[in-house]
Amino acid sequence: MRKTYTDIKQIKVDTSIPQNANLLWQNEKLTLYYTYNQSQGRVDWIMQNKTNSSILVSLLRGAEITLNGQTYTIPQYLFGNAFAEVYFANDLSNFITNLNNIPLYSLAIVRNKLSNRTIAFVFQIPPNSVIIAPEYGFNNLQSLSGQLLEVTPLNQNLFTVVYDFTEIVEYEYQTGIYVNYPPDPYIVQSYQFLIDNLGQIVTQRLILELPESDVSTVKSLVKDIEKIVDRLKKIF
Repeated sequence: MRKTYTDIKQIKVDTSIPQNANLLWQNEKLTLYYTYNQSQGRVDWIMQNKTNSSILVSLLRGAEITLNGQTYTIPQYLFGNAFAEVYFANDLSNFITNLNNIPLYSLAIVRNKLSNRTIAFVFQIPPNSVIIAPEYGFNNLQSLSGQLLEVTPLNQNLFTVVYDFTEIVEYEYQTGIYVNYPPDPYIVQSYQFLIDNLGQIVTQRLILELPESDVSTVKSLVKDIEKIVDRLKKIF
């Protein structure tokens, strides 16, 4: 399974659609376009808000590519789900803690109606504007799919996140860049958003929600989890 990665610093807001953009998906409020640069293996996702109000969205997308004559599937997963810890630990992105001040490239806890959780980018698209977000890893692109999913703020809380460290190894292998990474587990304060579809979870995480007033309990829980993780590492 192939994973893709983004250059967060290149994400930007614009007011118009690039002339060479291709329509991929749309509904009455939102439209998703893309452009493709074969030499860079780069897809620019162009997320358009056609309304007069800001809209909060996550991007669900997938693709098929060919490498050395073989076809590989990039599964339908939420943008930011693959390497969230890399973006967070290297100060490239932070978790949303204020709905009145959402940076352009923000992470958040997203949850479906079954209370399953993961992490993904949440974009606030301004009225009658577009956000353009580049993503790399689409070498020899054969097919592409995607859609924008509206998200609804639920609450702000403290979360403990246990994640799969292979995410760090894969990022360094694909990019050739050595990166910082958060402790496993780590604690983060974030808004939680309701989403209809989590897509495929490509980085496995255990996300526990606890009230901020229970900080001492969280710290104790983290220490217990760290001990468990250390024991598992010794076993495997």
